[in-house]
Amino acid sequence: MNKYLLDKNEFNKFYDLYLYSFNREDSPQRKRVFHERYEHSLVYGLMNGKKLGSGLFSIPFEVNFHGTDYKMNGIGDVMSAPEFGGRGGASKLLNQALSDMYNNKVTLSYLAPFSFGYYRQFGYEQVFDHTQVTILNDRLPKIKNQDQGYVKRVKISDIPDELKQLYSSQVDLGGVNRSQWWWEHMLDKHSDYLAALAYDNEDNLIGYLIYYHQEETFYIHEWFNLNPTSQNLLAKFVTKHQSIFKKFVYESPNPDFKADLLSDPYSATVQVTPYMMARIVNLEDFLKRYPLQQQDLDKVFFKVNDTLEWNDHTWSVEVKDGKINVENADGEGVDLELSIQTLTKAMFGYHSLNSLAELGQVKGDLNKIESLDKLFWHEKPQLIDYF
Repeated sequence: MNKYLLDKNEFNKFYDLYLYSFNREDSPQRKRVFHERYEHSLVYGLMNGKKLGSGLFSIPFEVNFHGTDYKMNGIGDVMSAPEFGGRGGASKLLNQALSDMYNNKVTLSYLAPFSFGYYRQFGYEQVFDHTQVTILNDRLPKIKNQDQGYVKRVKISDIPDELKQLYSSQVDLGGVNRSQWWWEHMLDKHSDYLAALAYDNEDNLIGYLIYYHQEETFYIHEWFNLNPTSQNLLAKFVTKHQSIFKKFVYESPNPDFKADLLSDPYSATVQVTPYMMARIVNLEDFLKRYPLQQQDLDKVFFKVNDTLEWNDHTWSVEVKDGKINVENADGEGVDLELSIQTLTKAMFGYHSLNSLAELGQVKGDLNKIESLDKLFWHEKPQLIDYF
């Protein structure tokens, strides 16, 4: 039995530590939402006498990476009581969570870091960025009226199933396949949010945005479009709030969002900010089911340095007619060597292996590095969800 896993009846201990560690105010809604995560997570805790000293969530998800679904556990609310800090409690729990993920056939893990350096010790690496676009109300673009389609505004609690289906069809860059409980959790957590739904003339949902407002700022939380009609309908909907709000902010999961999409690029302030980190938990499975970009590859031997012993090997990769063969090749000659963090950046498309080699993060035969690089996607991943 795992000595670090907490029982269902230990919720109050975990919740109390959360409130104190993150300086949160208790409320019925906060407790209810937190309990939803507790019920659907592997919850780890380390006791300090009769009190809980450290804790974290390991939340089971599934993600879509270019059409391939992988199990992913999201790490959240990593915390330690001040009197228990510095004793390595959180480190013990995170290492145990990673070991359990591997045993439970989980391939990947994501988390939102309080410190990038701290989580790099555990093999996590920065791969997700967001672009924050800010426009003042007097600089909003002029949007022409559409001669087709319409927009319907609803409370977040009243979003239709079609919206959830539209979301699922658009998140193949490493985004979360939202299960029903996660949707319900999000709607409960953000009960003050609203949604604008774009329909065509046949009443088919072609796009949506989820938004909220605070004081004089209009925030767009999520925006998806199937076609230009939806884009224009929803953009017009946003600009119709020009007289109500002074500032409009859209935090896009697309790290390459460009202001040239606007009629006046100077009208917007665009800032790219780091968002979340990822970790390859089971490298062999990630490689064997990876959606390849190259149908053939002569055998390449590469050494991966990792704190997880099952990943810390020399591996051989060979591709023939689109079928990949991955084997443990310890003892063989090595064509290139890199850390699990560097490989994560390359496999997720955050950086190419070639560029990482130029930065000195990959060592070895440049021709082999270039050959292996052709297998991987070079489109940056995108993630909206937060945990």
